[in-house]
Amino acid sequence: MKFDADNQRLILIDGWSVPLNRLNEFDVPRDRIGNVTLLEIKDLLKEVRRNLAGKVDNSARVVLTVAPMSEIRVYDGPDEVCYELFELTDEGDLSLTFSVDYARFQTEQEVRERLYDHIARTGVKLSIIRFCGPASSIEFRFLVPLHWSVIQCAAFADSLTMVLQNDRVNLRTPSGAYALISAGVPALMLGKAESEWLEVKRDNYGIAAESQKYEFACDVASFANSEAGGLIVVGIASEKDNSGNDVLARITPCRRGSINVQRYMQALQERVVPPVEGLRLDVISIDSGDMMVIYIPPQPEEIKPFIVKGAVVGSKVSGSFFSIPQRRGSSKWAMSPEAVHSMLVAARVVLRGKSGPPD
Repeated sequence: MKFDADNQRLILIDGWSVPLNRLNEFDVPRDRIGNVTLLEIKDLLKEVRRNLAGKVDNSARVVLTVAPMSEIRVYDGPDEVCYELFELTDEGDLSLTFSVDYARFQTEQEVRERLYDHIARTGVKLSIIRFCGPASSIEFRFLVPLHWSVIQCAAFADSLTMVLQNDRVNLRTPSGAYALISAGVPALMLGKAESEWLEVKRDNYGIAAESQKYEFACDVASFANSEAGGLIVVGIASEKDNSGNDVLARITPCRRGSINVQRYMQALQERVVPPVEGLRLDVISIDSGDMMVIYIPPQPEEIKPFIVKGAVVGSKVSGSFFSIPQRRGSSKWAMSPEAVHSMLVAARVVLRGKSGPPD
């Protein structure tokens, strides 16, 4: 991501670009910039501010506006959170601004009390609360960690909105369930059934033995190979209902501090090919311990299938083979040879189309 000062355009790695408008704003779709970190955005806006100094009015205010991407939206209907704004403060920090449509709270103190626990858990700093119109919406400005990505900021906006509007969260999507658990209220998931996009684990994977690393990698890859992506939650036990479905029954948090995020990410880096785009792995602290949430967003078809290095041979995991896991309902299966062949044929067709007709 870089700024073309001569043409006053933001240029992304894939060559896509957008001009700086008359309000000194870049308007960028989220699917173009989802994995960009806030540190990169901060450096970009500093560079733009330097280049515009003395050339345009109000050059000190440069804003990156990120428009929504449907697969990470949590709410249904016209009142969903739609945009996040990234802007340099007068002190040179990067701020995140978004609004929530909600009329129940009438004072700033009420809002701060409602959000206090959630904000403390996420480590952000609430800078400004502003009521817009006749208390029909509330605008928030935060200082958030610079290692966060744009998608993580969207998930934070969704989870905060869910805390204010917990009667409207859409639990039929991975992103909705992710926001709910990230907000520290996983008990609201109880009674839901495991599905093609949701899997829960009573205990930590452990991630010490090769078999545990392999199982974890296969679970992630199976969701990456699916159409909708998925969510894995560690710290919820399931039980069979009368129809034989696995239903989320009770919260079983892990011991505080027992989840090593770095080791889990390393297991994926070593075993899943190609890397899963936009994957988020978070540890959520609740009163009785820690939970882990792994969100796998829908993946581009052209980079599928996701392959796991290794396969179970006898009772051991052998590195001489590979696996291609996929979801069937709430279960995980090895992809059939016919499905692999169809996927390879489809990939060839896509590649042939991108290269154009022969001369």
